[in-house]
Amino acid sequence: MIEDSPVSGLSFRIHHTMLPVSNLERSIDFYTRLFGMHLMGRRSDPNRQVEVGHVGYGERATQPSIELIQDVSAKTPAAVAPTGGHISIHVSDLTRLCHVLEQAGVEFKQPLSRRAGGNLRAWVRDPDGHELELGEAPRAS
Repeated sequence: MIEDSPVSGLSFRIHHTMLPVSNLERSIDFYTRLFGMHLMGRRSDPNRQVEVGHVGYGERATQPSIELIQDVSAKTPAAVAPTGGHISIHVSDLTRLCHVLEQAGVEFKQPLSRRAGGNLRAWVRDPDGHELELGEAPRAS
């Protein structure tokens, strides 16, 4: 951070990133069963007419999460529009994970491949079409 910044002396961390979902139960299952995340918290917000679940790795107080949010109002859309961005997840054995995802019927946007520099990458979509970039760094020899 720049010393003369108006926010110098403050500390920051990313708390969560929100993804709209059409079926909260299905999305929680997808991220916990196939990506090893755990449910970090869940709540209803009757004022906003949404159901919310936080999934991720570690404790929500100290680690970032993905906030999955489902509209439960009378105007609930049948589907949600995927975001224009993506979430990147690194895994220790991407080949094994890709096999698990294929067996589970997950849609691959880009199959497993080795990029220049040796990194393995694949791109998949979650049940609502949100893109996940999956990566594995080359193993040290």
